Amino acid sequence: MYIAHRDQVEPLVADHGEVIRELAGPSRSPLIRHSLAEVVLPPGKGSLPHYHPEVEEVYYLLQGEAEMEVGGQVEMVGPGDVVVIPPWATHHIRNLGDKEVILLVTCAPAWTPECEVRV
Repeated sequence: MYIAHRDQVEPLVADHGEVIRELAGPSRSPLIRHSLAEVVLPPGKGSLPHYHPEVEEVYYLLQGEAEMEVGGQVEMVGPGDVVVIPPWATHHIRNLGDKEVILLVTCAPAWTPECEVRV
């Protein structure tokens, strides 16, 4: 049995402010086809616009409100919202508030740095 303890997973802190913890995926668990990460966006921070040629991605927001853009469509999202991001769709999320945004992100196939194309 594989169990990840969130506080024991070393975070990756991106230059642009995202804090990412891969909780399960091929690099750290028995999974081979998908991955699960927690992403924390401090106030004023967000992801850079990018897309994935082969990856389906799902965001599930746990805390905070953010501006989400997928394929040119912009919406505000908050706790309980699920955002489905198909392959090739350019997307990014930004925390415009004064409270951390926390979300879970699943990817299939599993996320790797090579699967992300920045625009």
